[in-house]
Amino acid sequence: MDEFTPHVSLQEILSSSDFNHFIYPVDLFQLRLKEEFFRTQRNNKPFVFIKIFIKPFEIFGDWNKNVKAIRAWKISTLTMLAELDFIDVIGFLPNGGIGLIFLDTDISKLQEIRKKILRNLSESKTFDILRFKNRRGPIFEAFIHNGKVKDNSPEEDKAIKKFNKESKPFFALSRLLYTENILPRTKTRALQMFVKRAIDIGCTGLALIVLSPILLAIAAIVKFSDPKGPVIFKQTRVGQHGKLFTMYKFRSMYIDAEERKKALEHLNETSGPTFKMKNDPRIYPMGRILRKFSLDELPQLFNILRGDMSIVGPRPPIPAETATYSPWHNMRLAVKPGLTCIWQVSGRSNISFEDWMRLDNQYIQQASIKNDISLIAKTFKVVFKGEGAY
Repeated sequence: MDEFTPHVSLQEILSSSDFNHFIYPVDLFQLRLKEEFFRTQRNNKPFVFIKIFIKPFEIFGDWNKNVKAIRAWKISTLTMLAELDFIDVIGFLPNGGIGLIFLDTDISKLQEIRKKILRNLSESKTFDILRFKNRRGPIFEAFIHNGKVKDNSPEEDKAIKKFNKESKPFFALSRLLYTENILPRTKTRALQMFVKRAIDIGCTGLALIVLSPILLAIAAIVKFSDPKGPVIFKQTRVGQHGKLFTMYKFRSMYIDAEERKKALEHLNETSGPTFKMKNDPRIYPMGRILRKFSLDELPQLFNILRGDMSIVGPRPPIPAETATYSPWHNMRLAVKPGLTCIWQVSGRSNISFEDWMRLDNQYIQQASIKNDISLIAKTFKVVFKGEGAY
């Protein structure tokens, strides 16, 4: 009986003749994966990314008694390697596995690979892998990216769910997400996310205590300005990965603002799906002051405490806006939305929609605690001057 050790290397399982491609080292492969992610954001051509674990024994549990299962794993892996085209990419993963990137393809490629794996397992009489009781999870992880976002693509959700149902126990398919799958999962990044959330909670909690008199005063102003409507305006917004949440603002418009919007759309003074108008008649007089100094945004401090938002991040759009997004616009949904970002300190409503999207994408690619602190400091200056807000 062949024996395998839990720390077996790739070379002990597959020989160099099994690879007909150049194998990228870890860093370069992660860079290629990132480049392909952004390429799809631009041209909407999807790709499939498959993770192959080099320690299949951890999947199969009692590995040393199931040589047939290990053989089936090797057959499945070789089947996938044989499907690589000359434009496709193969490389090492940080955890010691190998990754395959099938370019310009979609779920149909995975379905084709699955059928060939089943046929090869049947011919080699190694179907035991399908009935292995001690299996601890899917044998291969697969991801698809076509420029869309999680929780915002019901048709793709349905296709992924159907594929996973048909593909047990081979593949676990999900969307490729920038913050979860592209950025390296290092201790430094984990610490950065912890610190960012700690800053969100600590600063927001302190701000609510210090600003409570101002919040009460603004609430009274809103109620006095338009007694018929509520003090707090609630609106469904799109958060991280397309997840919907209820965002809070002090109401700065008359109660019938939404009904009057259609009659004003031809006066829109900005590009893209957003609506901006300097002298919007739907805003009551004191509402203009609230907007000029962003005081109407203060209730979003509660959204930050709830975890729907962060202090720094792209502004949360409404669903109607994201429905018209180009693939690369969706990149701004890769992180939690925030109260402020580069757009807020670079001109706000005076910036075109396309430039706004580029600035948000720039923030995501360069995000750090240092940059967040710098943006918060710049925000106070911009808000105090009331620049670009209407």
